Amino acid sequence: MTFLNKIDIKALKILLASGEEILSWSHGEVKRGDTYSYRNYLPEPDGLFCEKIFGPVHSYQCHCGKLKGKQYEGLKCPNCGVEILPSFVRRERFGHIQLATPVVHIWYFKNNINYIALLLDMKSQDVEKIIYFVAYVVTDPKRTRLRYKQVLSEEEYYMYRFEERLDFVAKKGGEAIKELLEKVDLNELRRQALDQLKSGSAQEKSSAVRLLSVVEGLLSNGRKPEDMVLTVVPVIPPDLRPLVPLEGGKYASDDLNELYRRVINRNNRLKKLYEVNAPDIMLENEKRMLQEAVDALFDNGRRPYPVVNANKRPLRSLTDILKGKEGRFRENLLGKRVDYSGRAVIVVGPELKIDECGVPKEMALELFKPFVTFELSKLGYNKKKAKELIENPTPEVWKTVEDLSKNYVVLLNRAPTLHRLSIQAFKPVLIEGKAIQISPLICTPFNADFDGDQMAIHLPLSLQSQMEAKMLMLSSHNILSPAHSGPLDTPVQDMVIGVYYLTLARDDVPLVERRIFDEPYVVEYLYDRGVFKLHDRIRFRFRGEVFETTVGRVIFNLKIREGVFDGDDDYPFINNVVGKKQLETLISEFYDKYGLVKTDKLLDNLKEIGFRFATISGISIGLDDIKIPKDREKVIEETKKAVEHIEQQYEEGLFSENERYEKVVGIWREASEKIQQLVFNNFDAFDPVYMMAISGARGSPTQITQMAGIRGLMAGPTGKIIEFPILSNLREGLTVLEYFLSTHGARKGQADTALRTADSGYLTRRLVDVAHGIIVKEDDCALSRVKATVIGDEVIEPLSSKVVFKVAGEDIVDPETGMAFIKKGDTISSEQASLLDRFGIRSILIEDFINGIEIQPVVEDENYDKPVISLAEQIWGRYAAEAIYPPVKPKKEKVSKKLLNKIIAEPILDNGEFVIERGRKITEGVLEILEKSKIKEVSVLDDAVEPIVRKNELITKEKARKIEALGIRKVKVRSPITCNVAHGVCAKCYGVDLSNREIVKVGEAVGVVAAESIGEPGTQLTLRTFHTGGVASKDITQGLPRVEELFSARSPKGKAIISSATGRVEVTSDKLRQLITITTEKGEKIKIPAPRDKKLNVNTGAYVKVGDILSEGPLDPKEILDIKGLNFTARYLLHEIEKVYKSQGVDINIKHIEIILKRMFDKVEIVDPGDTNFYEGEIVNKDDVLKENRKMKADGKRIAKFKLLVQGVTKAALSSDSFLSAASFQETPRVLAEAAIKGKIDLLRGMKESIIVGKKIPAGTNMDFEE
Repeated sequence: MTFLNKIDIKALKILLASGEEILSWSHGEVKRGDTYSYRNYLPEPDGLFCEKIFGPVHSYQCHCGKLKGKQYEGLKCPNCGVEILPSFVRRERFGHIQLATPVVHIWYFKNNINYIALLLDMKSQDVEKIIYFVAYVVTDPKRTRLRYKQVLSEEEYYMYRFEERLDFVAKKGGEAIKELLEKVDLNELRRQALDQLKSGSAQEKSSAVRLLSVVEGLLSNGRKPEDMVLTVVPVIPPDLRPLVPLEGGKYASDDLNELYRRVINRNNRLKKLYEVNAPDIMLENEKRMLQEAVDALFDNGRRPYPVVNANKRPLRSLTDILKGKEGRFRENLLGKRVDYSGRAVIVVGPELKIDECGVPKEMALELFKPFVTFELSKLGYNKKKAKELIENPTPEVWKTVEDLSKNYVVLLNRAPTLHRLSIQAFKPVLIEGKAIQISPLICTPFNADFDGDQMAIHLPLSLQSQMEAKMLMLSSHNILSPAHSGPLDTPVQDMVIGVYYLTLARDDVPLVERRIFDEPYVVEYLYDRGVFKLHDRIRFRFRGEVFETTVGRVIFNLKIREGVFDGDDDYPFINNVVGKKQLETLISEFYDKYGLVKTDKLLDNLKEIGFRFATISGISIGLDDIKIPKDREKVIEETKKAVEHIEQQYEEGLFSENERYEKVVGIWREASEKIQQLVFNNFDAFDPVYMMAISGARGSPTQITQMAGIRGLMAGPTGKIIEFPILSNLREGLTVLEYFLSTHGARKGQADTALRTADSGYLTRRLVDVAHGIIVKEDDCALSRVKATVIGDEVIEPLSSKVVFKVAGEDIVDPETGMAFIKKGDTISSEQASLLDRFGIRSILIEDFINGIEIQPVVEDENYDKPVISLAEQIWGRYAAEAIYPPVKPKKEKVSKKLLNKIIAEPILDNGEFVIERGRKITEGVLEILEKSKIKEVSVLDDAVEPIVRKNELITKEKARKIEALGIRKVKVRSPITCNVAHGVCAKCYGVDLSNREIVKVGEAVGVVAAESIGEPGTQLTLRTFHTGGVASKDITQGLPRVEELFSARSPKGKAIISSATGRVEVTSDKLRQLITITTEKGEKIKIPAPRDKKLNVNTGAYVKVGDILSEGPLDPKEILDIKGLNFTARYLLHEIEKVYKSQGVDINIKHIEIILKRMFDKVEIVDPGDTNFYEGEIVNKDDVLKENRKMKADGKRIAKFKLLVQGVTKAALSSDSFLSAASFQETPRVLAEAAIKGKIDLLRGMKESIIVGKKIPAGTNMDFEE
């Protein structure tokens, strides 16, 4: 196995092993269940640790001690037969156990699919009965009336055999199953399954598809079905199931040794029983026990009564070692412990720059130990002396550590590592003390605070890893969020209050009239000398313009420029009060205008100013600062009267109970809002509490209303709002009743938080698993090079036949004149195509059609005035899939030469297929296509109309705002969902990398970024289902459960009814239900039942079309995909997910959700295979079908027709092409059993599978650009 370390693994194949192959791995048979001898503590010969089979315990030393030393390497000891080898071979040499009777592999009959029952066409229960010796199966009926494969109970067998004296052969156990499997003719099975696909029922077809995939797998890999029955059991190397001596002569042993011992003992006992010709009943019992022992060894958890140890703990079998969080995949292959790391509590280091961290000296010494030893050896110390010096450090050692640390960066990680900004690189600064110091600016991305949080520190060792950490991971290079592109390293808390206090203005201070200042340094000097106070109003001249401002604002504008600009700058003067929101906008705009380096300096400046002036302000908070407004009682009294009035009307029967409740709650809500106004009007601009809330430093207006106004309405245990509000505030204190009313919400909050963390983590894990393979693979999937087919010097297929009516992806130049005769973006006419041949041009770039998806503003209820997320927010940084024109009314014109150079205004379809998209310029080629498609008239725009954005052009922020301002509601952009790159995306379909606002680079792991961006804020989403109140109220799934529901593509509770036909509606109802009847134009009546209380959107007489939504409620993704298609379904899922996040104030760019949707829409179901090798009902990758269809089209054969599917993320992750990725996710035994029987090959395309086999990930700096 050691050879694997030396080769670069390109792919990995998993197969079912035959008995001969197991023997070929083995170095000898394990005949005894003994481990070590208690006399000499050496392994027992022929036992589970035998040195003859597995290699020597001590390197280059045999069992008897005759041969010892490396010089004998490769020889076998003549006395004890042990080969002289290094001891690590005990990690790689297998043994085997020769079974006395065949045993069936538990994975192949006790799994989601019983493969043995499938191949034998028997019931799963019957197969199990045969295996465990409960029933007989007829293996040869001879000339009796019994059937081949008929299952007989014990009584039936004896009746036929002894009472009726029938002559037949029936067997039990693994032997019987082996014999039946040996007789299976796979080719015949394949033929039968294909026949069933053509003429069977729906259920027969689905089982035929399942059978076919297994049969094809066995045939293509030359495997036999009987390989699922074992005659030899492999024994894994002993160092992978160690036995460790403890004090007092006891041993701690791996559970596998006990499981192997049981198999060996039962096997040996069975052999003895055979030798003494024991009666059948004893043999059968022993065979059944052997089957159970092998079952326990392979998968102890799957048996009804698992084998337990002395403490009643089930033993860990081979399957348990692989699966789950503590299994081999997740614990050891995907997550490893590393050297050169440490952890410590973090404390704030306000003087540190954004890319620095304070590392305790002792910790740094430990991290750099080998480097320090090397440096000391250069100074003439030997190894021993250097070690002594490090243990008792001298100033010389500290100087060495200091010098070393200047050349390295370290990585800091704060668990939970929810997104990539939870691990960042910093330049270490050596400090005294025991805690790591970090800059307060980086608390937000790490989600860290200083109440005892810990961080882990790591030292990247190699030159390459140091380069990557410095270039890519340095905290000063990661100030924008990859989730929404907003700045993350923003000043918080004290810094915000400092800046806010500095830029506040006082109206009660007279203006300094006597002079105009034009030098900020002078103003600062006068402030420092005490001539001016911070909030004095002065007149200031800036770039020739005189305006009124304050001393603080002049100092603020001076300080933010320090060290940022050399000499003059074009940055405007900020003459307004600056709070948290304004700071975020300032940083974001500054980044766009001046780039990363200057923004880093600006952030450090803001931190300095913030802390300095927060200190000077001396802001504190005391009980007297929480001022209760005088008019509060008046508002409460008025509200009480209004509530009494409603109660009176309710008594008189004017309202229902539900309406009364709604009105009471509504009135108290209004009262709370009024009191909030009163509380804030009661404050002075310089009141500490007011400043804290308004600046965004700490606390929200609601919290302050609870402190100084009233606590207001509370939610009860079910989440329903209690109609009696808490009228006291926190300053006065609550009454006992009020206190207990308020505890419901608090308890619910505590429970919620605990549950939410786990749910959110699981969602992230599923998203990462589904998307980790999506990497930016190329620049533009729309461009492809088309070449003429040439053999030798003879042109077999000219270029013209391949490119006619296609769109040119580049300017094509006449070689004689140097003039372009085909412009980029023009449709190539037949005349232009023939010129290509005449000029001897053999290859050109062609622009393929990319459909893209339509983006609209995200709205709550078709209310475009107040979109939840605007159009501009969604489309900036994306590429247009078609040219975007100002809203001009198009004209209908007849197809003729007059149309040349005009613009197509509406997409032209032929049989539902795109012929020409919107925005294409009409050239000779386009006219030819229109004539060929027999299209008589088209909608066009005048060629004088200039597009805002051309096709395949980047939509910048300015252009996005312009599009929105023009009132355009729909824009078609390129999207990962419709990208043509198989197993990845292209840069154009992805757009801008949000973490640096530049076009995404090839190699960027956009899948993982998307999963992290969606998963990381998951903990902030609510978990509850809200009750809208009242008796007949409905639960609305919101928050995290709604996101999970959407990503799982589940059919939602209380889903909307969708019209499946076009026609007139008639609505009838009885006591139990409502009935919607649609009468089509052909007179057919389609009846759709609906629950009695379902609110319908249509009335009798309305005209509906296919896909119209007939009632309220969430939509079912699978249903709308079938009826309304991909574009509508994708947009629905996008909008619904975005709404949930936005309702909690979380920003996520829509492209991240599109990446996940790309994988959810990845699979298709074959409806008609045409001339391809697929079969009807098979579920395959969309990319594979499209690739195959292109081949079929080129050869003039029939293409495969398919139906789009939407899969939930869990299913999508499990149906991944990579069995390693799927097995390390969930259901490990099922995935591996299926992969082995089908002989799957893992091409190691994604990240997880690459890490599992120990390759570098196929992304980022390790992209293979040659592919």
